[in-house]
Amino acid sequence: MNRWHMGIAVIGCLLSLLTHAQQDLQPIAPAPQNVDEEFIVTGRLPGPPLWKVSNGDNTLWIFATLSPIPKGMEWDSTRAERVLAKAQEYLEPPSARVTVSPLVRYNPINLVRGYRLAKRLSANDDKQRLEEVLPAQLYQRYLVLKNQYAAKDKDLDALRPLAASDRLEDQVFDQEGLVRGGAITRKIDKLVNKNSKLKKTETRVKMKLEGGYGDLAERVETLVASIPPEKEVACFESELVRLETDLAAIKSRAATWAQGYVDEFRDINLQQPEETPCFEMLLATSEGTTITELQAQSDQRWLTAAEAALANNSSTFAVLNITELLTPSGLLEKLRAKGYGIEEP
Repeated sequence: MNRWHMGIAVIGCLLSLLTHAQQDLQPIAPAPQNVDEEFIVTGRLPGPPLWKVSNGDNTLWIFATLSPIPKGMEWDSTRAERVLAKAQEYLEPPSARVTVSPLVRYNPINLVRGYRLAKRLSANDDKQRLEEVLPAQLYQRYLVLKNQYAAKDKDLDALRPLAASDRLEDQVFDQEGLVRGGAITRKIDKLVNKNSKLKKTETRVKMKLEGGYGDLAERVETLVASIPPEKEVACFESELVRLETDLAAIKSRAATWAQGYVDEFRDINLQQPEETPCFEMLLATSEGTTITELQAQSDQRWLTAAEAALANNSSTFAVLNITELLTPSGLLEKLRAKGYGIEEP
């Protein structure tokens, strides 16, 4: 789930965070019945194999990202570096970026105001605690996980469900030897930047929010106030279910991804973000239409860039979330439907 960052980032970036709120979520699926107790692997590991998309002699190589991944994993990037060395172009993953005027973002006064706003929006109305806003049985289930992983976190119960689930998940992942997968993407960015001759194609959609701090703060407040309480509770419960029943499988998938295997992912019910209760919650807010439009635009921009690369380059390197490669509605299937050759690992 999206992080509730403190500071002015809430004002400038909340919409973009919400647009891709699901990108860090693992597919919801029953945990395997015969799963060993420990899966986490560390050390120098190959990461996933590459998917190959072909148009005659032209090739698009796709690296599959995942989150979470094993904490302490040192990625052996040799395979990716070899492909990047021969590639003419790099396609960034589809995304959306919402910006505001630098005068608003970097104003020291707004930094303080943004921090206070973020703190207030992360809490329930009337300073209610989770026990007062969650159904009794759901709260008891939450307490089991809290007592196991976050017993010393005295502030957790003061957060609204959306913020509490994100914070609890971070603490669970940390103690289970997992970390969110952004480090791999950042390393790929560094490898790309080393090749000055490589064409870098940005596929994210940009939207600038106009107005001063007051206008933007009002828009964010309207967004948060428009979250349907029942859908926020449903989102919270779906996240709780992941931690209750799918944690072993999440750890197992993280380990197999790190070791270069993907077969385990083919045997589960992978879900695209729009199929989850949390995304349904976001679509029901005042920014639901904006979120849908930004996602559609970024996906289409990536597809257009991929087709252009397949037409013009002998070799192209791209990065996509693994759900885009293994689900029927993913971007890889959209390329397959257009007649491009697909070789899966």
